[in-house]
Amino acid sequence: MEYHIKAEHSVITVTLEDNKEIEKPIYLVSDVHFDSVACDRDTLKRHLDKALSEDAFIVLGGDWFDAMQGKFDPRRNLDELRPEYRCEKYFDVVVEDSAEFLKPYAKNIIAVTQGNHELAVRKNSNTDLCDRLVFHLRLAGSRAVTGKWKGWFRFRFSVKGHYSSLKMYYAHSAAGANAPVTRGVIATNRQAVYEPDADIVWNGHTHTAYLVPIVRDRLSNKGRVYQDIGWYVRTPGYKRDWQEDDSFIAQKGYGPQPVGCAKVDIYAGYKGFPRVHMNLEIEA
Repeated sequence: MEYHIKAEHSVITVTLEDNKEIEKPIYLVSDVHFDSVACDRDTLKRHLDKALSEDAFIVLGGDWFDAMQGKFDPRRNLDELRPEYRCEKYFDVVVEDSAEFLKPYAKNIIAVTQGNHELAVRKNSNTDLCDRLVFHLRLAGSRAVTGKWKGWFRFRFSVKGHYSSLKMYYAHSAAGANAPVTRGVIATNRQAVYEPDADIVWNGHTHTAYLVPIVRDRLSNKGRVYQDIGWYVRTPGYKRDWQEDDSFIAQKGYGPQPVGCAKVDIYAGYKGFPRVHMNLEIEA
């Protein structure tokens, strides 16, 4: 199966071509906080290894880096930084070590998008950690592109000359989503209104998790009534900081949070719309 990636403005287009039905899994990974002492790298590696075994696409969706220990960051606390990164070339070493960790998965990674931690570094230290990571991944054979804080993925499928597509809106977070009772699920109702064209809406940032399918009644251009599903998913990431008694989430009283990612299984044939199945790869 051949595929091509093109990034233009806030839209990343991934085109897949085959002469038979296309089946492609996609792993949505966010909020890794790779350089934090609280990053659960064992679980992360297990999930990435599973993606690799399935030849899945991998999207790194914001806050791959913790990156809070820079000179100009008011949140700076070296106790939260892994010892091997406590050096003058902090950002350089973290980017290079991230690229080395991700090297076995480089050819499966299609995008690295911005989170609030990367944007804070860009603002305070004038360097784009996502761009730098993508540069190293491309040296390792990846076709990855850099995404923004929010934007779109458009997956186009060509099977026996028939084209179909799937649209995924992503934003590192949605307004009002960090809610301790609802886990931010109420945000799905807002996003369903202002992102009506999305087949999938993906958020991260809050380190909570949900998967909400919303069935929609639709009317085709030919006057046919049909139903489809809008999938709303939030991925929690891989930072286990509840165990640290004076951590930020402990002080806020958010409670322990899950770790993991989301998996999208896409099936596209030469007739009809692509079919989607989603599940969360979650651990306590």
